[in-house]
Amino acid sequence: MAETSHEIRRQIDETRARLGSTIAAIERKVDPHRIVDEHPLTLVGVAFGAGVLLSTTGATGRAVHKVRDHVKQGATKINGTAGSALDGVIDAIMGAATAAITAKLSDLLNASVGGPEKNRNQVEARRTIQGRAA
Repeated sequence: MAETSHEIRRQIDETRARLGSTIAAIERKVDPHRIVDEHPLTLVGVAFGAGVLLSTTGATGRAVHKVRDHVKQGATKINGTAGSALDGVIDAIMGAATAAITAKLSDLLNASVGGPEKNRNQVEARRTIQGRAA
């Protein structure tokens, strides 16, 4: 069996062609779009059966409860963080308002303490000026 290199290459090309057509056939068989197009009712039946199976095992109920618990925990953390931030803002506003009110009251007290004597001096000065003018 002395084969020439030309015959060996021809056999390799034939093998490649067969493999290429085999791979193409396999790709066509497992193509999801083709499966859906050719067997839509079968897929609906499988989906329905899976839904019934899941609903009878209680797995969906447990999953829903787990998700709900995680959402509650997350919401609690968010509320805590937002509450702390809001408390900080309120404290800052109250501190600024307290400082402003304290400053205003201090100014009013200083004016009222020095006020009567200052007013008395001003009244006497006016009388003196009015007496000279008369």
